[in-house]
Amino acid sequence: MKTEMRHLRIFVTIVNEGSMVRAAQRLGLTQPSITRAMQELEQRLSVTLLTRAGRGAAPTAVGRKFADTARHLLKAFDSALDAPGQTPPLIIAYAWSGLIPAMETLLRTWRAQNLRQDIELVRMPTPVMALDTAIADLALVREWTANPRYKDLRINREPRVVAVSAADPLASREAVSFADLAPYGLVRPSHGSTTPHQLWGHPHNSVRDRIANDVEDCITTIATTQAVFGITPASTAAFYQHSAIVYIPLRQAPTVVTSLIWSARGRPEVDAFVEHARRTLCPVTETISAPTNPRVKASTRQPICC
Repeated sequence: MKTEMRHLRIFVTIVNEGSMVRAAQRLGLTQPSITRAMQELEQRLSVTLLTRAGRGAAPTAVGRKFADTARHLLKAFDSALDAPGQTPPLIIAYAWSGLIPAMETLLRTWRAQNLRQDIELVRMPTPVMALDTAIADLALVREWTANPRYKDLRINREPRVVAVSAADPLASREAVSFADLAPYGLVRPSHGSTTPHQLWGHPHNSVRDRIANDVEDCITTIATTQAVFGITPASTAAFYQHSAIVYIPLRQAPTVVTSLIWSARGRPEVDAFVEHARRTLCPVTETISAPTNPRVKASTRQPICC
């Protein structure tokens, strides 16, 4: 069986999306063709690249290493096919599906001024690893801790809200506190979570806690399981509206800070985009719009801290 670039592209897309279904949708292919391509690739390499769990798919240890190699090969292949003189886009890796207003502003204003240097947002489970392997030029991360290997620019700050089932007694509250959540189990995704246990003092061995494959699975779990909840930034809540879920303001919770990070080694085109972000967003006052949900009422205005 001959291995082609399409096999690598399908595999990397599955890893990025965390799901064969979403990979098929992104690539415009049928799910059987996605499954068949992965079977062919695994047979050719004589290894298992993916583990399947419910609707999700995650790379094995071997799969993670091969994904890095495949991304390098695809990037080189795509660059070779670029039109002569065309500048390849800057790649910004991110791990969640909700696009924050600050990034929308940056993309719009950047594209209005730069005809040759475009920006692409690419969803990846581990954006920092994408920087390390030179797959991405910048990464969009939440709750970033300073690291001498990277430079960072904080571009957004937003409140946390609690997600509960619309049938839960808490759903009728105007707001909730950490104390209200003590009897409940925490539902969070397997990667990219902004809600550590120590945020609210929840015991690590709670029998009600749940780990989900991704945000969509978190929503399904919260909607169908008794006495569980999720905590999420307001922008993600606005992105994932669901008739069986209610988002409620969380009292006295620290805000979630989103940062752009990039290699400390620096590149002129990256530095140019970062300078544009600094001029455009700092210092400004941002408007953080709450989700269109009756339990989440007011927008909040907070200065972005750079």
